[in-house]
Amino acid sequence: MTKFLIGFTYHEPERWALFQKGIIEDCESSTGIYVEAATAGEAIAWAERIAEELLRASNSDHNLDWKSLGYECWVVDDPIDSDWSHCLAYFQSVEIGAFPDFVNMGASAYGKWAEDNGIFPTQSCEPR
Repeated sequence: MTKFLIGFTYHEPERWALFQKGIIEDCESSTGIYVEAATAGEAIAWAERIAEELLRASNSDHNLDWKSLGYECWVVDDPIDSDWSHCLAYFQSVEIGAFPDFVNMGASAYGKWAEDNGIFPTQSCEPR
């Protein structure tokens, strides 16, 4: 088995609401998941199931259809040399048939992880 980093797009409710109102032009979020599989095709197929479940869980809507919304998955060919090189430790790892912890996959979870790992500092709102 090989561990593939699979990236995918989806949306979260806050950005979707702004997109629907015409306030923003792009509502997509992206994240990644390591999938242990025999082939990249198998890893992508399982990541598509994960992506749909994350979309549904994030939006509290079990009827959302990830594919019909035009979202996609891709293999990150060289993770160390990718735009995600700074956050590879953030991504969860699963085997085919297992789902990750969706609570720790969204934008707010990433923000907390990034803060905790010194990726970007928290802005203080305290008076000087």
